[in-house]
Parts: sequence; structure tokens; C-alpha cells
Amino acid sequence: MPAWKNITLDIPKGDLNSISEKISEINRVLSITITDKIDEPNSKWFDEGGKQQPLLGETHLIKLLTSASINSELLNNDIRKKLEDETINILKEEIFEDRDWIQHSKNQFREIKITDTLRILPPWVADKNKDGTSIIIDPGSGFGTGSHPTTQLCLKWIEKNNDPNSSLIDYGCGSGILSIAADKFGYNRVVGVDNDHQALLNAERNKDLNSSDIVFFHSDDYNNNEYYDITVANILLNTIISLRETLISSLKENGILILSGILEEQASDIIDAFKSDMFLSIVDQQEGWLLMKGKKINSK
Repeated sequence: MPAWKNITLDIPKGDLNSISEKISEINRVLSITITDKIDEPNSKWFDEGGKQQPLLGETHLIKLLTSASINSELLNNDIRKKLEDETINILKEEIFEDRDWIQHSKNQFREIKITDTLRILPPWVADKNKDGTSIIIDPGSGFGTGSHPTTQLCLKWIEKNNDPNSSLIDYGCGSGILSIAADKFGYNRVVGVDNDHQALLNAERNKDLNSSDIVFFHSDDYNNNEYYDITVANILLNTIISLRETLISSLKENGILILSGILEEQASDIIDAFKSDMFLSIVDQQEGWLLMKGKKINSK
């Protein structure tokens, strides 16, 4: 099988988005990825208003995919000439053999136990008939395979607080995993909303795999004229804050807001952002991530 190579470049000057477009014109470069110089959650991809920041060489790196047979130094020299920048350096090279990527991907996703009575399965796992509840998730595009602590926190809350008289909307539904859980646990109406068309296609497939009764909407097509007993948003802090009015307005009087995607050190920020609408409290935590809950204040 052919071998491939990842080359990580440090390009200290300029906007990496425009630089990537120029590098992509070199035919030996097969793909380009922009990565952080610093680890999450200290990434600077978005500003306080949730808008994407310029991806600059001071904060980010470029990773190239090319054939393992390509001479890295010669390729880097061509990139320097293309960009007219002699400061570009190779930080790291990684060579890897080709493989059956479909089978490799499948091997990465196995049963995930959420609670004693709830587990997540990929569709290729044969045994789906154990006691308890199984949610089948095809790990395609869309956040929510069940492996991340924030997803698990939300799943545990949905299972524990299931109520056949309650309706639920899942903002930032991703793969649809939380919506599917709510449907399986008997919530009487479940709606999922996301701004990513590809994620919604994956959510629809997962809905079919679970024979779930859920309606998914793209955020551009969703008319927020319906009110819910519970709103769940498992998304990052800045996005939650930017959606504050939307999240609050989706709730019935005395409705419950469940938020995750929040780090321990961000608790005070989210409490301050929502203090005019409700008091948010921490109801669960896992590996440094929080699940927070608030109740909509009755209007007088």
C-alpha cells in the first residue's frame, strides 16, 4: 500500500486562510489543515461575540498531506518561494501507511456505556438487544458520538428526568444523539435544530436507524414560534451566549434550560450572561466540563 506524510509548518506571518489557498496551488500538496499552536480549551478560533477570528501564524499552524515519497525540504523551499517568505519552517513530519480507512474508522467506535441502562452503539455492532436502552449512532459529520463528557452529561440528565408530558428542543443537535435519547425516553415532542446541513443529514440517518419520531430543522428554516418545556444546548460558551435570547424565548413559562459545553472556569461567565433571565446552577460535572440548569422566570 502507498504511504503518506503529514508535514506541519510554522508560518509566523500572515492570515493562514489566504496562505492555505496559495499553498494548495502546489500540486504535490494533497490537503491542508489549520491547527492550534495551543491546546483546547484555550483556542482562539472565536472572539467573545462568537465570530471567527483571523487564523494567524502567531496562534495556528498549517499541516500538509502529501506522498511519503516527496522530499519535504524541497517542498518547503517551493512554499517559501510561492509565499516569498524565508521564515517558514518544518516543525514535524509524520509518515503513515495507507489502510482500509472504512474498517479503521469502524474500529474506533465501539459500545459506549453511559449509565447502567443506557449505551451508544455504532450501526455495525450486531448485538443491540441487551437490557436497557441502546441508541444507534453512525459517527459521521456532526458532533455527538457519545464519547465526549458534555454529551454524556446531557444524556444522563435526559434519562434521569424523562417525562412523557414534556416537550424538548435540542439546539445544536449535531448527530441528533440527544434528540434521539429524548424520543426513546418518551418525551412527547422532540425537535432538533442545527446550522450545519451535513450534520442534519447525519441526524436524519441516525433518526431512521433508531426509528425515532423527531423533526430536524436547519436554523435558517426554523420559525421559533413554538414553546418547549425543556431546551437543551450542548455547544460552546460563546455560541451559547450569542444564542441567549433564542434559547430563552424557546421555553414555556417555568421551562427548564439545560446547558453543557461549559468548562468549570467558565461557570461565572455563563451565569452572568443569563442572570437577567434566570439563575443557572451546576447540576453535574465530568472531566472539567459542566452541566448547568436554569428555570425560566415567570413574566408578570
